[in-house]
Amino acid sequence: MSGIRSTDPKLLLEAARVFNAAGRDYRAAAEVVSDLALHSAEPVESPVRQAIVGDAAALRLSGRVPGGYRATLDLLEGVADTKEADMEGRLHLLRALANGQKYKEARLSGKPSQDPELVKIRDQIRQDLKFAFDQDPSLRTADQHFWQPPPPVSAARGYDEDDLWEVFQDDTEFRKLVNPAAEANANTQPPG
Repeated sequence: MSGIRSTDPKLLLEAARVFNAAGRDYRAAAEVVSDLALHSAEPVESPVRQAIVGDAAALRLSGRVPGGYRATLDLLEGVADTKEADMEGRLHLLRALANGQKYKEARLSGKPSQDPELVKIRDQIRQDLKFAFDQDPSLRTADQHFWQPPPPVSAARGYDEDDLWEVFQDDTEFRKLVNPAAEANANTQPPG
């Protein structure tokens, strides 16, 4: 990696994406190039900055780059609730996923769902998802796998993308947000 000379954030963003897509053998390269893009001193327009931060956060959430949800929350700290700050809603979705991992860890450690800290986390997740869905309504259906249990085949292979499953189970307001039609139907069905 010492041969990388470019400081062009756009080029670094694309290179990081290529290394990430190339697979497991290129994780270190993806991490280095993503971090170079993230810390580039060159000025960069907002959409490119959002893509760089989003990719860096996604790499950490997926475990391809060390840091997990904690590093992701640090990266996304202070993301503003404005269209200019997150044009596609991706950064808010990623922050919701990071908080979902944090929530899941707390529940697995034995914290009850009504613990004040967990109530606050669920509220932040709903706020972030609402913002993301307002920016891009297709996220509500495209990202259902994050709040649904993994299919048995995926679970057996170790694919675990159900970051918001625990929240889905514990929070009626969350279920209404991610699937308003199903929740409405469940409330209108006569008891069986």
